[in-house]
Amino acid sequence: MSWEEIAKHYENPRVKGEIVSFAKGRWVGLHCTERDRSGRPHLLRYLGRTRLPLKMEEPSDVTKLLKIFKKFGPRTFYATANVYKSLKIAEDVMDLSNIFACMPTWDIDNTLEKWQATLEVVREITTFLEQNGVGRSSFIKWSGKGCHIHIHGEAVSEERRRRVNPLDLAYAVVEYVNAKLHEKYTEILLRHGAEGLRVDNEMDPQRLFTCPLSLHKELDKVCVCVNREDLENFTPEWANMEDFRHHEGWKEYTVGEADELAMRAYETIGPSPSLPRSRRRRHPPLDEQITHWLKRLEKGS
Repeated sequence: MSWEEIAKHYENPRVKGEIVSFAKGRWVGLHCTERDRSGRPHLLRYLGRTRLPLKMEEPSDVTKLLKIFKKFGPRTFYATANVYKSLKIAEDVMDLSNIFACMPTWDIDNTLEKWQATLEVVREITTFLEQNGVGRSSFIKWSGKGCHIHIHGEAVSEERRRRVNPLDLAYAVVEYVNAKLHEKYTEILLRHGAEGLRVDNEMDPQRLFTCPLSLHKELDKVCVCVNREDLENFTPEWANMEDFRHHEGWKEYTVGEADELAMRAYETIGPSPSLPRSRRRRHPPLDEQITHWLKRLEKGS
């Protein structure tokens, strides 16, 4: 696809609006067609030497970023699962206390040829979520080859997010659901012969997810959201650039709808093992141990 075709896609006001609706408050990434010295496509996350995290607040920011990084051939817009309280300096994106909310996200990866197996996994996850109280606040996003299922970050109430870091809650929810549905995933994989099918827990501080209506990084396809009620009718043709079908109702959610699931998952799974923690001392300091044993010796004498 030529640069002119890519730019034309992003000139569409609907496209710009949906990208920014998803990316606002999040750390943004741009996947490019040009490659670095090691042969890998550039993934841009900071504004030049300033090391300011990339972000978007208005639809016009889509056009601005395309112009700023034109020489790298920007193609795909990504954003983190985390929404941040502040995105002003590089340290903001690594400060766990700066996370305002986080979307639990299932990354369902598969080959395009086995797309029906992907949809079966989507049905299993969304059905499980609905059975556990999360209906309105989850949404399905066809990324090009596979699917993402997101739960809106604010579907977990602010009171719960103050008690437990939002990223820990998101990790626990994804891990909990995957554990419950593992046998279902395996059965679908075997029945379809979908050897490439994976359902990963990618909840970490830097992980990026494709923005709705962004182009896929390789395929000439558009990332579209799919209404759960239309899932039975979905085919990958819905992601065609010329006449994509996209559900704008993905923005809907109910505050607190995921509270019960989130807390049950956290109590079962615990915090993410990948996040930096202050080390807990396994044993008391040496002076305390000496004092303790001296007291025991005194009692025994």
